[in-house]
Amino acid sequence: MKQLFLRWSFLGLSSAIIVFFSEKAYWYPQGYALGELILFYAFPLFACLWAIDYFRARRLSALVLIGALLGFLVEGILTPVIFEGGPLDPIMPGYFIGWHGLLSFVLGWYLLRKWLIKGQWVRLLIGSTLFGLFWGGWSPIYWLPENFEGFANPGQWPVVDFAFYTVTFTLLLIGSHWLLGAGGWQAAFKPGRVEKIIIGVILIFLYATLSFPAAPFGLFKLIILCAMVFVPLRINRPREDDGSILNELAGPINPFHLLGLLAIPLMATAVYGLTVSAQPSPDFLRAINELTPLGQAMIGLVLFLWAIIDTIRPLQITNQSVIGETA
Repeated sequence: MKQLFLRWSFLGLSSAIIVFFSEKAYWYPQGYALGELILFYAFPLFACLWAIDYFRARRLSALVLIGALLGFLVEGILTPVIFEGGPLDPIMPGYFIGWHGLLSFVLGWYLLRKWLIKGQWVRLLIGSTLFGLFWGGWSPIYWLPENFEGFANPGQWPVVDFAFYTVTFTLLLIGSHWLLGAGGWQAAFKPGRVEKIIIGVILIFLYATLSFPAAPFGLFKLIILCAMVFVPLRINRPREDDGSILNELAGPINPFHLLGLLAIPLMATAVYGLTVSAQPSPDFLRAINELTPLGQAMIGLVLFLWAIIDTIRPLQITNQSVIGETA
């Protein structure tokens, strides 16, 4: 029971981090709703953490593939959005690789943890600053009337309200990483058979009720996309030693370094406030609304293809690694 509690605590904290980047930092008009999002994201994230452990993922390319898997499952099971472009459209999958995969999983969950565990506070500060600039620059697209639909509090928020929102959820991010560093991180993710069956049934039920009715033939696209993740990871698995990035990033962190994450709300609020002062035209905001997802899709597709190639190619033993092994 203790291992079950620790495993699901790890899953919950990891899901909170993903929700911060995939939801709260992406559209502030969503407001402060949180619990349901953490729960829903936990189901596809369960599969991703299991994949990390099972496939012994430790290279960046493998984590990019598993991050892509997160995007495919979130937007292909919890919603049918990934199927909107048709069976051959690469843009929507690329967009969600760039969004859920790279921003949420690789940056928010993996790289932040890596920088914290290794005490690389300069990289942490730079990464936080850049993401804060992105957050502040992206948010004004929700001032557009066509982006009001489906949100409880759309439109332009006062700068003070936006600042409070960014600080609130950045504290969630800080708290989640702090708890992971204080013993919440798990060096392995080996769920039992009953757990896997339960999560599998839940994912099938969610797909059948949320995604399948809107895109019945989307299942074929989802299977192909998932195969593009699993096949390279399966090819690479026998070449990896036991363990994964989970055990390599286990251990405590310096809580002081978490303060670097406060650069996120600081920069996001600064950019948002400057945009409020400038009051850009709707056409300018529409350009951001169109070009940013397209840029994310292109970056996502390029890195996804690189990750496939890098994962399946034979491991190269460098002089440095040989020296390290013999020292």
